[in-house]
Amino acid sequence: MTEQEGSLLQDAIDRDVASGKLVPITDAAQHRIDAQTNSTYDIYFEIDCDCEELLDAIGLDYTEVADDDTQNEVCISLTPAEATDVLDQSVLSMTNEQTLAAAVLNHELSEYTTKATIYTPSGDVICFY
Repeated sequence: MTEQEGSLLQDAIDRDVASGKLVPITDAAQHRIDAQTNSTYDIYFEIDCDCEELLDAIGLDYTEVADDDTQNEVCISLTPAEATDVLDQSVLSMTNEQTLAAAVLNHELSEYTTKATIYTPSGDVICFY
């Protein structure tokens, strides 16, 4: 593709986004694509920002949640075997975002966890609030 063709293509995309014909990809859609592409179970935990020091001490990377500045997001990617180990020890009817965080992260962080979202390799999304 030439530079001019690339410029024309970008202009067409920009026009379609501005008119509403084309919508930019959302974070959730990108998370789903990533899990499918990598064949991993990606678990995104939303954790109260009051425990940033604990996240820093443990060495976990986190980002501020886009639509809630009181929450940070931590992503843990598990292989299918690791995910089976974690999920097999959970009784689904008794599992919530905090019990999942305790199993994957630690008990102390689980007390600050307000949401857990699992993106599976098959494209399914499982949410705990």
